Amino acid sequence: MSTRNSVFPKKYIAFFGITGIILVTTFIKVPCPVCDGTGIISTAVGMENVFLSGLQTDLKYSNPDFCMGYTLYEYDIDMTLTNSGAEKAMGWIKLVLKNTYKGDTLDTKYVPVEIPREATVGSSFTTWFTTAYDVSQDVTVDATVEFGGVKDLTCSGTGSLPLNVWFMAKAIKSSLLRAVMVEQQFKPPPYEIPPQFDWD
Repeated sequence: MSTRNSVFPKKYIAFFGITGIILVTTFIKVPCPVCDGTGIISTAVGMENVFLSGLQTDLKYSNPDFCMGYTLYEYDIDMTLTNSGAEKAMGWIKLVLKNTYKGDTLDTKYVPVEIPREATVGSSFTTWFTTAYDVSQDVTVDATVEFGGVKDLTCSGTGSLPLNVWFMAKAIKSSLLRAVMVEQQFKPPPYEIPPQFDWD
C-alpha cells in the first residue's frame, strides 16, 4: 500500500510539472526565428546583397494641368546597381519623388531589376511621376532597394512567438521560409495615390 502511494505521487508530479512548464512557456514571448523578430520576410532573391552604386536623374519636363488638377513629371533615370552576392539577384528598386526641402513623398514607382552574381550593371530609362497641381515644383528623385517584404505567416506578422513554439520554428526555419515565399509574393503596387490628392 505504501509502495502504491509513493508511485502515484511521482507520476502526478511529473505530469503536472511538464504541463506547468508548457503552460508557462506559452506566455513567454520571444523574437520569431524565421523573420528575426521583424514580422516581415523578404521575397526578393538575393537583393540583400544589392546596393545602389550610382543614380543620376534628369527632369525632362513638368507639365502642370490646371483643368485635370495634377502635374506630370518626366524623368530620365540613369541607375547603376552592384550585386556583391554569389547568386543572381531579382527584385525591385523603389523610385520616390520627394519635395526637395520638406522631404515629403509625392509619388512612387517600382522598377523590376535582375542583376547577375558579383556584377555591376547600369540601366537607363524614362519614367513619369504625378503630383497634385498645387505642389511645389522643387522636387527630386531618390531610389532605394526594395526587399519585397511580406508578412511572416509563422508569427502572423507580430515578430514574436511563444517560447514553446520557438524551438520547433527554429528547427524547421528553412522549410517555413520556403512555405511563406510560395504562399505569398510581393507585388509592388502599379500606382500609389499621392497623399496630396483630395478625392472628396
